[in-house]
Amino acid sequence: MTVIRTLTVNDNEIRLDKYIKRFFPNLTQSVIEKSLRRGLIKVNDQMVKSNYRVSHGENIIIKYIDNVHFHSEYKTPELKPNTKLIKLLQENILYEDDYIVAINKPAGIIVQGGKNSVSDVLDYIKSEETLKMVHRIDRDTSGIIIFARNAAVAKYLMGEFKTRTINKTYLSLTVGIPDENNGIINCPLVKRYVAGQEKVIVDINSSLNAVTHFSILEKLNHNVAFLKLTPITGRTHQLRVHLAHINCPILGDGKYGGRKAFINGIVNKMHLHAHSLSLKLPNNRKIVLTAPISQHIKQSIEIFSSVHVAKNL
Repeated sequence: MTVIRTLTVNDNEIRLDKYIKRFFPNLTQSVIEKSLRRGLIKVNDQMVKSNYRVSHGENIIIKYIDNVHFHSEYKTPELKPNTKLIKLLQENILYEDDYIVAINKPAGIIVQGGKNSVSDVLDYIKSEETLKMVHRIDRDTSGIIIFARNAAVAKYLMGEFKTRTINKTYLSLTVGIPDENNGIINCPLVKRYVAGQEKVIVDINSSLNAVTHFSILEKLNHNVAFLKLTPITGRTHQLRVHLAHINCPILGDGKYGGRKAFINGIVNKMHLHAHSLSLKLPNNRKIVLTAPISQHIKQSIEIFSSVHVAKNL
């Protein structure tokens, strides 16, 4: 069977199906899935599933795909880097050494997948090198995210995240004040489609254990709390779902908090910030990295506070 197309991956940690659709946007998901099952699409000559995450330098081999007409003159489109995004990320570099680069990601920027994501510009943030993605935070969450500077460090850090030896803390404003000043939310989570939308929900029968520690830093006006959050597990949308579950949704998080998550006169942005991250580097040196809180969260704290608790954040 004649090979029609070979794509050499120039990205990291992006789903195979999404990467293929960059070049063949009219290709349906069902055709991709069927072709993968029949071995007509392979990665490095190996059969994989559509959710396989391709890495820089891997080869996607496409042989024949039903119902799709490929023209011999087809050329891979040149993807122009988003220079504004590159500059913004470069301006927000918090820390770098021989192993990692840490960035204070602004809210609203997609880390991986989708148009104009951080994963699209990993070749350009640092001159003549490609940063490696080792973890993610939500698009609407601001704060610290780290990248490895080579494949060996990436493998090491992903192992550290998997074994939960890297500690993360978040800061958040919630609409509603927890009953206790300090507490633990221990509620299993599962993904479900709710009203046609994929959401994460609490399900006591789920095997996906999820644990969050919280402490109240300040009780503010209008029944708003300023919280410090420590996720013990790292489930998708864990903090957002857990806080909504105790009737204290994150300010601006309409997906899980509904109308209660919004307050008139306050910017409609999610008030969740990845504040600090502590880890041990491959040379065994321990470091703690801290990202200054986002301006919109700081402004909201000042609006709700009778004292300026945000001035030193």
